[in-house]
Amino acid sequence: MYNKGMAEKVLQFDEKVLLGELNNLEKVLLPRASYISLNKAVFDARIRLQDEAKNRFKRVSGFTLSQFKYEKPVSKGKTLEASVFITPRITKGNAPSKYLAPQIYGGMAYRTRFQRALEQSQRYIGRDSKPILDPDKIMSPVVKISPRTYSKIAGQMRGLSKPKDKRYFYMGDKSVKKSGYKKGIYMRQNKKLKFILKEIDTPSYVSKFKYFDYAKDEVTRSFKKNLLEQLKRT
Repeated sequence: MYNKGMAEKVLQFDEKVLLGELNNLEKVLLPRASYISLNKAVFDARIRLQDEAKNRFKRVSGFTLSQFKYEKPVSKGKTLEASVFITPRITKGNAPSKYLAPQIYGGMAYRTRFQRALEQSQRYIGRDSKPILDPDKIMSPVVKISPRTYSKIAGQMRGLSKPKDKRYFYMGDKSVKKSGYKKGIYMRQNKKLKFILKEIDTPSYVSKFKYFDYAKDEVTRSFKKNLLEQLKRT
Protein backbone atom coordinates (compact mmCIF):
# COMPACT_ATOMS: atom_id res chain seq x y z
CA MET A 1 0.00 0.00 0.00
CA TYR A 2 1.69 3.21 -1.11
CA ASN A 3 1.23 6.60 -2.68
CA LYS A 4 2.93 7.28 -6.02
CA GLY A 5 4.73 10.58 -6.32
CA MET A 6 4.80 11.14 -2.55
CA ALA A 7 6.20 9.29 0.44
CA GLU A 8 5.45 5.59 0.41
CA LYS A 9 4.36 3.36 3.26
CA VAL A 10 4.04 -0.40 3.05
CA LEU A 11 1.67 -2.55 5.07
CA GLN A 12 2.36 -6.30 5.11
CA PHE A 13 0.10 -9.19 6.11
CA ASP A 14 1.17 -12.76 6.83
CA GLU A 15 -1.79 -15.13 6.57
CA LYS A 16 -0.11 -17.63 8.89
CA VAL A 17 0.15 -14.99 11.60
CA LEU A 18 -3.43 -13.80 11.03
CA LEU A 19 -5.03 -17.23 10.78
CA GLY A 20 -2.81 -19.63 12.65
CA GLU A 21 -3.09 -23.31 11.67
CA LEU A 22 -4.88 -23.94 8.37
CA ASN A 23 -6.86 -27.06 7.57
CA ASN A 24 -6.57 -28.73 4.16
CA LEU A 25 -9.63 -26.98 2.70
CA GLU A 26 -8.43 -23.56 3.86
CA LYS A 27 -5.05 -24.14 2.22
CA VAL A 28 -6.85 -24.66 -1.08
CA LEU A 29 -9.10 -21.62 -0.61
CA LEU A 30 -6.40 -19.27 0.69
CA PRO A 31 -4.93 -17.88 -2.61
CA ARG A 32 -8.32 -16.85 -3.99
CA ALA A 33 -9.53 -15.69 -0.57
CA SER A 34 -6.45 -13.49 -0.17
CA TYR A 35 -6.93 -11.91 -3.60
CA ILE A 36 -10.61 -11.14 -3.01
CA SER A 37 -9.93 -9.79 0.48
CA LEU A 38 -7.02 -7.57 -0.56
CA ASN A 39 -8.95 -6.22 -3.54
CA LYS A 40 -11.87 -5.33 -1.26
CA ALA A 41 -9.47 -3.80 1.27
CA VAL A 42 -7.92 -1.29 -1.13
CA PHE A 43 -11.34 -0.48 -2.58
CA ASP A 44 -12.67 0.20 0.93
CA ALA A 45 -9.60 2.33 1.69
CA ARG A 46 -10.35 4.50 -1.36
CA ILE A 47 -13.93 5.04 -0.17
CA ARG A 48 -12.67 5.86 3.34
CA LEU A 49 -10.25 8.47 1.99
CA GLN A 50 -13.01 10.08 -0.07
CA ASP A 51 -15.32 10.20 2.96
CA GLU A 52 -12.60 11.70 5.16
CA ALA A 53 -11.90 14.36 2.52
CA LYS A 54 -15.59 15.31 2.42
CA ASN A 55 -15.66 15.64 6.20
CA ARG A 56 -12.39 17.51 6.72
CA PHE A 57 -12.20 19.96 3.80
CA LYS A 58 -14.55 22.94 3.58
CA ARG A 59 -14.79 22.65 -0.19
CA VAL A 60 -13.88 19.52 -2.09
CA SER A 61 -14.67 18.98 -5.76
CA GLY A 62 -15.79 15.81 -7.45
CA PHE A 63 -12.56 15.93 -9.43
CA THR A 64 -10.45 15.88 -6.26
CA LEU A 65 -12.43 12.97 -4.83
CA SER A 66 -11.95 11.02 -8.06
CA GLN A 67 -8.15 11.29 -7.71
CA PHE A 68 -8.07 8.83 -4.82
CA LYS A 69 -7.19 5.63 -6.66
CA TYR A 70 -6.42 1.99 -6.02
CA GLU A 71 -4.76 -0.76 -8.01
CA LYS A 72 -5.98 -4.34 -7.89
CA PRO A 73 -3.74 -7.06 -6.42
CA VAL A 74 -1.00 -8.59 -8.56
CA SER A 75 1.25 -11.53 -7.71
CA LYS A 76 4.97 -10.86 -7.33
CA GLY A 77 6.61 -14.16 -6.52
CA LYS A 78 4.93 -15.43 -3.37
CA THR A 79 3.67 -11.96 -2.48
CA LEU A 80 0.33 -10.42 -3.41
CA GLU A 81 0.53 -6.61 -3.78
CA ALA A 82 -2.10 -3.90 -4.14
CA SER A 83 -1.97 -0.14 -3.71
CA VAL A 84 -3.89 2.96 -2.68
CA PHE A 85 -2.66 6.30 -4.00
CA ILE A 86 -3.43 9.83 -5.16
CA THR A 87 -2.96 10.54 -8.85
CA PRO A 88 0.66 11.79 -9.18
CA ARG A 89 0.24 13.63 -12.49
CA ILE A 90 -2.33 14.68 -15.06
CA THR A 91 -1.93 15.91 -18.64
CA LYS A 92 -3.32 19.39 -17.94
CA GLY A 93 -3.68 21.07 -14.59
CA ASN A 94 -2.19 20.51 -11.16
CA ALA A 95 -0.94 17.15 -9.91
CA PRO A 96 -3.47 16.13 -7.23
CA SER A 97 -0.80 14.48 -5.07
CA LYS A 98 1.16 17.77 -4.95
CA TYR A 99 -1.96 19.87 -4.45
CA LEU A 100 -3.02 17.80 -1.42
CA ALA A 101 0.48 17.34 0.02
CA PRO A 102 0.33 20.39 2.39
CA GLN A 103 -2.89 18.99 3.89
CA ILE A 104 -1.21 15.62 4.46
CA TYR A 105 2.27 16.68 5.61
CA GLY A 106 1.73 20.33 6.57
CA GLY A 107 3.48 23.31 4.97
CA MET A 108 2.80 26.15 2.56
CA ALA A 109 -0.08 25.87 0.10
CA TYR A 110 0.87 24.39 -3.27
CA ARG A 111 1.31 27.01 -5.99
CA THR A 112 -0.94 25.95 -8.82
CA ARG A 113 -0.27 26.56 -12.50
CA PHE A 114 -2.70 29.46 -12.32
CA GLN A 115 -0.82 31.12 -9.44
CA ARG A 116 2.51 30.66 -11.21
CA ALA A 117 1.07 32.11 -14.42
CA LEU A 118 0.07 35.28 -12.55
CA GLU A 119 3.65 35.68 -11.34
CA GLN A 120 4.59 36.06 -15.01
CA SER A 121 1.66 38.32 -15.97
CA GLN A 122 2.05 42.08 -16.13
CA ARG A 123 -0.56 44.37 -14.68
CA TYR A 124 -1.50 45.76 -18.05
CA ILE A 125 -4.78 47.21 -16.79
CA GLY A 126 -4.81 49.96 -14.18
CA ARG A 127 -1.92 51.94 -12.78
CA ASP A 128 0.32 49.07 -11.68
CA SER A 129 3.17 47.84 -13.85
CA LYS A 130 4.84 44.95 -11.98
CA PRO A 131 3.79 41.26 -12.08
CA ILE A 132 0.29 40.62 -10.80
CA LEU A 133 1.24 38.14 -8.10
CA ASP A 134 4.25 38.05 -5.78
CA PRO A 135 5.68 34.63 -4.83
CA ASP A 136 4.34 34.95 -1.26
CA LYS A 137 0.76 35.68 -2.38
CA ILE A 138 -2.02 33.62 -3.93
CA MET A 139 -5.44 34.31 -5.42
CA SER A 140 -8.22 32.72 -3.37
CA PRO A 141 -11.56 32.19 -5.14
CA VAL A 142 -14.50 34.22 -3.88
CA VAL A 143 -16.91 32.32 -6.11
CA LYS A 144 -16.84 28.83 -7.60
CA ILE A 145 -14.53 28.79 -10.64
CA SER A 146 -14.27 26.08 -13.28
CA PRO A 147 -10.91 24.97 -14.76
CA ARG A 148 -11.94 26.57 -18.08
CA THR A 149 -12.58 29.90 -16.35
CA TYR A 150 -9.16 29.78 -14.67
CA SER A 151 -7.60 29.35 -18.12
CA LYS A 152 -9.64 32.24 -19.49
CA ILE A 153 -8.62 34.52 -16.61
CA ALA A 154 -4.94 33.61 -16.98
CA GLY A 155 -5.12 34.30 -20.72
CA GLN A 156 -6.66 37.72 -20.21
CA MET A 157 -4.16 38.58 -17.48
CA ARG A 158 -1.37 37.79 -19.93
CA GLY A 159 -3.00 39.96 -22.57
CA LEU A 160 -3.84 37.08 -24.91
CA SER A 161 -7.42 38.29 -25.24
CA LYS A 162 -9.19 41.55 -24.44
CA PRO A 163 -12.95 41.08 -24.81
CA LYS A 164 -15.22 44.11 -24.53
CA ASP A 165 -17.55 42.37 -22.11
CA LYS A 166 -16.96 39.67 -19.47
CA ARG A 167 -13.46 40.99 -19.09
CA TYR A 168 -11.26 40.04 -16.15
CA PHE A 169 -8.81 42.51 -14.70
CA TYR A 170 -6.61 42.95 -11.65
CA MET A 171 -6.87 45.64 -8.98
CA GLY A 172 -3.64 46.13 -7.02
CA ASP A 173 -2.55 48.52 -4.28
CA LYS A 174 -2.83 51.71 -6.33
CA SER A 175 -6.12 50.70 -7.91
CA VAL A 176 -7.87 49.97 -4.61
CA LYS A 177 -6.25 52.71 -2.51
CA LYS A 178 -9.13 55.14 -2.84
CA SER A 179 -11.83 52.98 -4.38
CA GLY A 180 -12.60 50.82 -1.36
CA TYR A 181 -12.30 47.62 -3.38
CA LYS A 182 -10.21 44.68 -2.22
CA LYS A 183 -7.07 43.53 -3.99
CA GLY A 184 -7.75 40.80 -6.47
CA ILE A 185 -9.28 39.96 -9.81
CA TYR A 186 -12.66 41.26 -10.92
CA MET A 187 -14.92 40.64 -13.89
CA ARG A 188 -16.56 43.53 -15.72
CA GLN A 189 -19.88 42.58 -17.30
CA ASN A 190 -22.65 44.93 -18.44
CA LYS A 191 -20.78 47.82 -16.80
CA LYS A 192 -20.89 46.05 -13.42
CA LEU A 193 -18.00 44.60 -11.39
CA LYS A 194 -17.99 41.16 -9.80
CA PHE A 195 -15.32 40.09 -7.30
CA ILE A 196 -13.81 36.79 -8.49
CA LEU A 197 -10.47 36.17 -6.74
CA LYS A 198 -9.10 37.75 -3.58
CA GLU A 199 -5.36 38.29 -3.16
CA ILE A 200 -4.13 36.89 0.17
CA ASP A 201 -0.89 35.78 1.82
CA THR A 202 0.04 32.21 0.89
CA PRO A 203 -1.48 30.12 3.70
CA SER A 204 0.44 27.55 5.68
CA TYR A 205 -1.27 24.35 6.81
CA VAL A 206 -0.82 21.94 9.65
CA SER A 207 -1.28 18.28 8.80
CA LYS A 208 -5.00 17.57 9.18
CA PHE A 209 -5.67 14.94 6.53
CA LYS A 210 -4.10 11.78 7.98
CA TYR A 211 -3.93 9.99 4.66
CA PHE A 212 -1.63 7.16 5.71
CA ASP A 213 -3.47 6.53 8.98
CA TYR A 214 -6.86 6.37 7.27
CA ALA A 215 -5.58 4.03 4.57
CA LYS A 216 -3.74 1.77 7.02
CA ASP A 217 -6.70 1.48 9.38
CA GLU A 218 -9.16 0.67 6.60
CA VAL A 219 -6.94 -1.80 4.75
CA THR A 220 -6.17 -3.64 7.99
CA ARG A 221 -9.82 -3.78 9.11
CA SER A 222 -11.22 -4.75 5.73
CA PHE A 223 -8.59 -7.34 4.84
CA LYS A 224 -8.89 -9.24 8.11
CA LYS A 225 -12.70 -9.13 8.06
CA ASN A 226 -13.03 -10.31 4.48
CA LEU A 227 -10.34 -12.97 4.73
CA LEU A 228 -12.16 -14.58 7.64
CA GLU A 229 -15.43 -14.38 5.73
CA GLN A 230 -13.90 -15.97 2.62
CA LEU A 231 -12.57 -18.86 4.70
CA LYS A 232 -15.94 -19.09 6.45
CA ARG A 233 -14.45 -18.57 9.90
CA THR A 234 -17.10 -16.07 10.99
